[in-house]
Amino acid sequence: MPIESLGLTSHSTDRFVYVSADDPIAEPLLRELEQEYDARYGEFFGEKASAEITRYPASAFSADEGGAFVLLMRDGVAIAGGAYKRFDERTAELKRIWTSSAHRRQGLARRVVAELEAEAVRRGYTRAYLTTGPRQPEAKRLYFQTGYTPLFDTTLDPEEVVVHGFAKSLDGEPLDVAGITAAHDEGVGRVAARGTSRRIETASDGLDTAAGGLLDQRGGGGAAGGLLDQRRAVKVVPTRHWWRWVLSALVAFAVLQFAWSLVTNKQYEWNVFAEYFFSQSVLNSLGVTLGLTVVSVIGGFILGAVLANFRLSKSPLLSGAAYVYIWFFRSVPLLVQILVWYNLGYLYPTLGLGTPFTTDFWLVEFSTTTLITAFAAATIGLTLHQAAYFAEIIRGGILSVDQGQLEASAALGLPRRVRFFRIILPQAARAILPNFFNEVIGLVKGTSVVFVVALPELFYTVQVIYNRNQRVIPMLLVAVVWYAIITTVLSIIQFYVERHYARGAHRELPPTPIQRATAWVKQQWARLGDETGDDPLAAEKNRRHDTVLGSGS
Repeated sequence: MPIESLGLTSHSTDRFVYVSADDPIAEPLLRELEQEYDARYGEFFGEKASAEITRYPASAFSADEGGAFVLLMRDGVAIAGGAYKRFDERTAELKRIWTSSAHRRQGLARRVVAELEAEAVRRGYTRAYLTTGPRQPEAKRLYFQTGYTPLFDTTLDPEEVVVHGFAKSLDGEPLDVAGITAAHDEGVGRVAARGTSRRIETASDGLDTAAGGLLDQRGGGGAAGGLLDQRRAVKVVPTRHWWRWVLSALVAFAVLQFAWSLVTNKQYEWNVFAEYFFSQSVLNSLGVTLGLTVVSVIGGFILGAVLANFRLSKSPLLSGAAYVYIWFFRSVPLLVQILVWYNLGYLYPTLGLGTPFTTDFWLVEFSTTTLITAFAAATIGLTLHQAAYFAEIIRGGILSVDQGQLEASAALGLPRRVRFFRIILPQAARAILPNFFNEVIGLVKGTSVVFVVALPELFYTVQVIYNRNQRVIPMLLVAVVWYAIITTVLSIIQFYVERHYARGAHRELPPTPIQRATAWVKQQWARLGDETGDDPLAAEKNRRHDTVLGSGS
């Protein structure tokens, strides 16, 4: 069947190959499948869930034994796969359906299922079984989409573990659900009589995951002696995290208690807060804070980029000078730096250009106290201080880029400028951005230290006001809320900038908060529709389920 008829698309190099189940080319897929078993189920069934992978020998999926093991290859690499083994002379039992984590959301699992069904038909099978287990909504969605009929109650919660949860006719004939159920009962009875256990493997799908369930027959007596069969499915009881619930309740109580105190405690004086929050003096000081931040960030980042390249330079003079600069400005407290720059006139009364190594400034001369105002002293101190930190952040980002990128771009003969700005820097940006924004947010609040030079930034202005009206707490809240607003805006900008630079590392960009919220709302609507029967897909599922129960009774 052409995959286009399934609503799927194919890469130009895709092809199916049938191999042995222990072929090395399939190993990466099976290793991922093992990891998914263990991550989703752990030792839920008394042993590591990944033991399911080795439960059947490779020969069970060989053509000699009536089975098949297929891989979907793309550019010489296995990106998805699946298998079936012989259940009886008419039935193929599908297993091991899995998609590489690097190739999800492309409909590959559906293509694998379609290929396995076609191969089963070519070998004379007339129906197919699929297993199911708990925590497998993606697998169930895949099975419904590919035309399989459920053989269990889809409305039960917790979910069931069943031997064969889904069946499909491959020759167009109606399914004999009652006969299938009877065959299952007889088969499980034989297993119980032998005193052995049977593992249920869960094929996977959409997110393309897999897991398994275990039917453990404890003692003889046949089917009548306490036999656990498909019609009496094992209910999986989810783990109850008691301490998590207790801690969550305590945290919720603390938050609600604090929120209650914010509303009822009159000492917060929210009327005073509202009066000064948008006052002209506060807004003017907010502009000074933002101005200091913008100038210091731009100047510090440019100077930091130069220093980072000096540190990476092969010149010992440039590298050493950059190292000493970074060491010095990270050693001296920011408050001390600002005070030194503000009082630079004590050391150098005049500054200018003239004869080197003299104070003869015949070209141009300035009075230091006039030249370096409070704003200039704060800006210089903040810029030089941040440049030392930005330098190390940028250097770390550049070093995080694989050396092979430099070698490959150099081998192509690209100019050094192109190599740095078009190849190295975009990749380094992913490592630079989180630390960069962390420094910017810290700098917004760090500008409060310039109150020592009486510069009317946000914190200094708030201090002046509460020293005058004695309303300390509400005025401090004004500063706190404005700092929180600025930090929130910067955090949102950080998210979208990081998301932009994630394009080279992720096939699908991380969802935005709006996309997450929209997906959650759709999920809740779908769940509500599933319960009420209004959802078309849910209605179709219920119709199939009712048909199965009616046929089997």
